Amino acid sequence: MSLPPASGKRNFRAQLHNGTDAETDLIEEVPVAISYGDITHGIMMLTPTDLDDFLVGFSLSEGVIRRAADLLDWTLTTTHTPDGLPAYLLDATLSARRQSQYRSRQRQMMGATGCGLCGSDSLESAFVPLEALQPAPMLPLAQLSQLRDQLARAQTLGPQVGAIHAAALIDPQGTLLACREDIGRHNALDKLIGHALRREHSLTGHTLVMSSRCSVELVNKAVMAGASTLVNLAAPSTLAVDRARRYGLNLVHLARDNQPRYYSPVTE
Repeated sequence: MSLPPASGKRNFRAQLHNGTDAETDLIEEVPVAISYGDITHGIMMLTPTDLDDFLVGFSLSEGVIRRAADLLDWTLTTTHTPDGLPAYLLDATLSARRQSQYRSRQRQMMGATGCGLCGSDSLESAFVPLEALQPAPMLPLAQLSQLRDQLARAQTLGPQVGAIHAAALIDPQGTLLACREDIGRHNALDKLIGHALRREHSLTGHTLVMSSRCSVELVNKAVMAGASTLVNLAAPSTLAVDRARRYGLNLVHLARDNQPRYYSPVTE
């Protein structure tokens, strides 16, 4: 089902140093409790826009589903935190096979100690082997150099509120197909992946562009989604580079001078 649209921002009144009042729009950040059937998966802090796309992309990144059809339905319920702040409950219905597999996996995880990587219960679950990507060409320099401006023009909330990350999908010809925004960079990428997955859009040969630094979680999500290239507007971590090289993801840092730095693949 489609979830109701949200603006992603709220108006607040602030006081300036000179004592006068000023109104400003701030990006929304709300807790969203995600469950599959009767099993609570976790609580994510995110901007409540494009939650349909987020649920699909997040479920793929978490290994709960392999395709959009594994999610049969979902419902969104408005609620509040114990101190009265707005919150949401997002409950998804999986196919019978996926629900059974998910239930079995959750039973195995009970009592495990978290390792610190997005709620994973162990190093083995945090760094599961991924399917290596097929080599694919990157966009030519002229098109890579334009990605920063393309991403800025595609954002809706960014120019209004700032303090938000963006993820964009670029086809092999350099055309921007979609853009998603969120206060969390991981959430923005999940929304974008979910957008493509719901439309059965293969990401082979496509480029993902992120406004943020590149951490290993972004590399994992890009590889799992089958994207060929990940471009970030800030530098990657060492672990992100190692993981990208291991699985054949083209990894590029587009610096402020719009000159790309290629970390993967490495040419001799």
